[in-house]
Amino acid sequence: MAKENHRSKRDEADRHESTAGITITNNRVIRLLVTNKAVQHAVNLCTVAIFFYAIYRAAVGPADAGANFGSVVFFDLWWAPVMVFSLLLLGRIWCYACPLGAIVRFTQRFGLRRHFPMYTRKRVVLGLPLSVLSLTALTFAIARWPLYKVGVAYTPRLIPAYWLTILGVAVAVSLVYRRQAFCRYVCPITGVMSVASKFSPFEIAQNRATGVQCATLEYESDFLSTDRRCTACMACTAGQPEEDVELRFRWPGAAVLTERIPLVDEAIVALVIWAVFPIDHVLGDAVEETAFVDSLPGLLTPTAAYLVSIAATILVFTAVNRLASEWSGVDWTASYTKFGLAYAPLGLMFTLGSHAIGGLLEDGGRALNVFFDGLGVPLSLPTGASPAVVAAWDEFVRTGWLWLAVLWSALIAWQVARTMTDSTTRALKAFLPHLALMIGSTAVVAVALASH
Repeated sequence: MAKENHRSKRDEADRHESTAGITITNNRVIRLLVTNKAVQHAVNLCTVAIFFYAIYRAAVGPADAGANFGSVVFFDLWWAPVMVFSLLLLGRIWCYACPLGAIVRFTQRFGLRRHFPMYTRKRVVLGLPLSVLSLTALTFAIARWPLYKVGVAYTPRLIPAYWLTILGVAVAVSLVYRRQAFCRYVCPITGVMSVASKFSPFEIAQNRATGVQCATLEYESDFLSTDRRCTACMACTAGQPEEDVELRFRWPGAAVLTERIPLVDEAIVALVIWAVFPIDHVLGDAVEETAFVDSLPGLLTPTAAYLVSIAATILVFTAVNRLASEWSGVDWTASYTKFGLAYAPLGLMFTLGSHAIGGLLEDGGRALNVFFDGLGVPLSLPTGASPAVVAAWDEFVRTGWLWLAVLWSALIAWQVARTMTDSTTRALKAFLPHLALMIGSTAVVAVALASH
């Protein structure tokens, strides 16, 4: 395994050296941002201050989520659109400014500095080698559950308990384990970032290996790359500031095909993303309306529906992939990993179109007004676009946007099928069951959105 990691490191460094891009560190401001740790510390101080101020304002501000500074910061601006746009455009660059990451980097100095269980310790389930990285799928599903099933996103008074719980876990993990273990293995968003970064059209990366030891030791990284599991700690750029940092264009999703160490765990994260965006929006509502689930007490009703959505998504994909792999004769583990990742655009495009862009059109001006008013800078922006524009965008999401996501996923799946087989016939056998699932599930989602 050590030889494999070393070879992967060398190949990855060669790839970076041979790929052209725009040298962004020629700009003095950007060079300061990525090579001067004092500048990053200043940015982190600002984001940490806003983080705690937003928690405080959520507790003491208006009960109306739309007028509460804390609620607007966390759910109308931070997750969508800021984090969604940054993920889909530049990969894991958000980690540079993340307040939780900054707190982890600070608190781990006083911890026990133990090694987190390494990803090489795999457990085989249904022929799939799972590792500790599967935690990211679990923590994402758990962290998202209270947002809309308990109502944290709509109830400002619940926000402090929610974020302080996550912060407590982050501090506890960092006081035991070293190298930003929380950010790499436990953070609810880290798995989403690892998957989404494969589909971003741009990557921020150094030209070659710097020799500065990186926190992401499982990949033997020693150069900046906003792909996969980088935590943007900037140790490499600060340690070797003379090495250029480039902004590179790449075909969105090409990393699914070119990664030398594909991980089943990331495929499961991709399926969970698809399950909660958008399958749960459709299947979850239908399950809640069934007699048995509707009769469950309290939070068990939405929780059961949520779990059914995730379980059904993974089981249906598993069955379809079993059919495709046996029909075409491709390797089960490799096909599960590659085809699973191909479904990520279905979830990513849904949340981008419905939540990020749709939210900005509907009440982006209101959110910005509340945010800047809370910082003492009054604004009077229009609340949002006209109802006609919002309705037109919602119609386009149903009739065009979701199908662009299908096209994106299908193109990746077809390329996966071609690289895993030695003939067009076998490639079609591996591809067609997945294409049918992509089209069928999206048609159901579109019809459900139209009926709401």
